[in-house]
Amino acid sequence: MKTRFYLLAAVLAAAVSFISLQAAPAAQTPTFLRLTLPEIIYAAPGIETNIYFENVIDSANPAVYAYEVRCKVGAQKQYRWHWTPAENDAGKSFDLTLTLFNDYGVVISGKSKVVVAAKAPDMKKKITLALLGDSGVNCQYPQFLLKLMREKGFSGYTPVGSHGGNGKRPVPGGIAHDGYGGYAWWTFLNRWVFSNEELKGVQDKAELAQMKALGVKDIPQTNVYRHRSPLLAYKNGEKVLDIPGWFKRINNGKAPDFIIIELGGNDVFGCRPEKLDDRIKNVMGNASTLLNALRKHAPKAVIGVTTAPCGCGQDGFGVNYGCSQSKYQFRRNIQRYNREIVQLVKDRKDPDIRIIPLHQSVDPMNSYIYAWPKVHARSKTKLRIDNNALHASTDGGAQMADAIYCWLRKQLEK
Repeated sequence: MKTRFYLLAAVLAAAVSFISLQAAPAAQTPTFLRLTLPEIIYAAPGIETNIYFENVIDSANPAVYAYEVRCKVGAQKQYRWHWTPAENDAGKSFDLTLTLFNDYGVVISGKSKVVVAAKAPDMKKKITLALLGDSGVNCQYPQFLLKLMREKGFSGYTPVGSHGGNGKRPVPGGIAHDGYGGYAWWTFLNRWVFSNEELKGVQDKAELAQMKALGVKDIPQTNVYRHRSPLLAYKNGEKVLDIPGWFKRINNGKAPDFIIIELGGNDVFGCRPEKLDDRIKNVMGNASTLLNALRKHAPKAVIGVTTAPCGCGQDGFGVNYGCSQSKYQFRRNIQRYNREIVQLVKDRKDPDIRIIPLHQSVDPMNSYIYAWPKVHARSKTKLRIDNNALHASTDGGAQMADAIYCWLRKQLEK
């Protein structure tokens, strides 16, 4: 009797297991999962091109997915796809598909096109490039971009800007840009802060009141360059957007041939989920205002708008921000920003305002500033950790320069 009972139990257990297998759910896309794979990946002969998978997926845990890249060129590794075109690849393009899987099948898939720049018709032609950016320029990518352009034979390339780094006056043949720590789209449109030295010269109460309305702060004269947007002027007691004045200071009154805008991180950095929709709407309004002003005064300039790098691991956020911001929330914010800024540029239908895909290019594990602290207070063992959440190392700066160079090479075909 017992034998029959055990046999029946075993049969029932096998049947339940079989039914469970048959009832396994089909793959479903999680509610928040999105891909931010660029429509075009720009490439150039001799330069490594990368797609870091973590940077193109809006997910709390990208590691839970399996990734598959289908492309005629390049190689898929565990964390990235990469390819270095040869000279005979110039002018070619290749389709690329990225697919994410879980144990139940395909979760999400996206397509891109890898486009290799052809040789520019005149590599000695004089071209000027202005950069409006945030503290990300401190990873030295303007220097790397200048070096790369010179090495590749673009002798006519000249960066123009208000300073050559840390407020220092640009020197002939060196870098120049308008990159400022903490800047956002709003900052370039609004920031004008007076120093203590200037306040001493206030003539009357009315003027003092106007200055306070504009944001008077207790700052030293030496930091004024960071606290005034180079695009603004103070006229008749108020701040006004003065793009021609900026051109006059940086390029003898002429509009640059190229204007690159590298912003986004500060615009959405600390935003909480429940306020992200309103913040994004506000940021896109500021972006539209600045793009309209630049296009009005530089009708022939090619304007490149970068997507924003996604930062490194949680350790870097913990070092810099304690518990006030996490890698997860920042990446949710920046991925949303990147999708929205791409759509904004697309909706403008201006053929000479173009996206520069930058976010997928920077190694999130090895291209940010790191340190070697003890693993905990009672240990003598040291472990490498990310030590800066948003600022790339010089390696990351070189990767950013590579991506911008590849985009610029493609534009110079014309």
